[in-house]
Amino acid sequence: MNDKNTDPAPTRAATGLTRRALLFGTGAAAGALGSTAILSAAQPKRQAGPPAAAPLRGAPVAAVGANQSGVTQPAIPQSHCVIVVAELDTESLESSLRALGEQIVRLTDAAQPDRALFPDGPGDLTVTVGLGPRALAATLHPTLQSAVSLPAFRGDETLPAHQLGGDIVISVNASDPAALEPALATLTGVITGYRALWSDFGFRAASDDDVSRNPFGYHDGIIVPRTAAELAKNVWIADGPLAGGTICVIRRFALDTAAFRALPADRRDAVIGRHQVSGAPLSGGVRGDSVNLNAKADTGELLVPARAHARAAHPSFTGSGLMLRRSYAYRASDTDHGVVFISFQREATTFTRTQLRMDEVDDLMHFARPTATGAFAVLPGMDAGLPLGFSLFH
Repeated sequence: MNDKNTDPAPTRAATGLTRRALLFGTGAAAGALGSTAILSAAQPKRQAGPPAAAPLRGAPVAAVGANQSGVTQPAIPQSHCVIVVAELDTESLESSLRALGEQIVRLTDAAQPDRALFPDGPGDLTVTVGLGPRALAATLHPTLQSAVSLPAFRGDETLPAHQLGGDIVISVNASDPAALEPALATLTGVITGYRALWSDFGFRAASDDDVSRNPFGYHDGIIVPRTAAELAKNVWIADGPLAGGTICVIRRFALDTAAFRALPADRRDAVIGRHQVSGAPLSGGVRGDSVNLNAKADTGELLVPARAHARAAHPSFTGSGLMLRRSYAYRASDTDHGVVFISFQREATTFTRTQLRMDEVDDLMHFARPTATGAFAVLPGMDAGLPLGFSLFH
């Protein structure tokens, strides 16, 4: 969410939400097929033309390599995801991770797709796995749990225990939402002691780059690390058992979008610190520009207000690096909708410093209520000789 940017498990997990998405898709397809059949019977046959283009499903993304997929690859995040935070049997953690990695490689294999799960192939399906404090404490490097330690942020004190932390996070992302549920069911089926704590089906606005509009209607993820050098400096862990991994912070926020949209347009821009339509900073420039925190009007008034989101989250105030943000909107019901904020950074303090300042001086936080918080160590990548999680046990 920054400018740089009920126990739901059994009943509100990915299965129910994804099934609803699939039902909508299936209904639309059935209606289209029915109409086609009626028209073809009533009209003379036309001369065959070129075959229709196949629906865009996204290019396959390799599941093996130095880093897990789903963090920086694909470069433009897929439009759909299902995220689940769960508990597991930590005594079987190594074997569960090995089996999980094997399934990830199999499910994302576009050359030999599992047609029973993905009749049209896996497309750009990616799976990203991270471990929470209790799971990290069960490895040969128990001190790693400190890498995913978070303080209590404003609003966390009211959350039930199952919505704070977790042993494992699995994010399954794809352009085709129909791929999400069968993939998640297959993956969780190989985890010993798996028990979902919370889960959400997420979606992102269409975009021709990695910047998309959030549920408030403003561009998100404008200032993020993009080059290899920036990612090495701000995102990827350089050494130790987690080398090639990163720290993922996830916060689920229920958003009061109705109250925010009821504000006058200039007031909404003032809360964010950017113009809604163009995305340009109130201090001037174009969408891709950083805000000029010192810019003032002729009256001496700050162009970017003192409590604007863009100012509160600016790294010059927090003394932190950049976060790579790949957040998704969600809608569970008429009264429960918002954003699953997801950021990747080399160390959790990058997020912590930013969020603590936002809690103090960010007007946007008046429209956001946290409903889940957790930090997870995204494991290094894998290959044939290095199973998922290998460096934690050897």
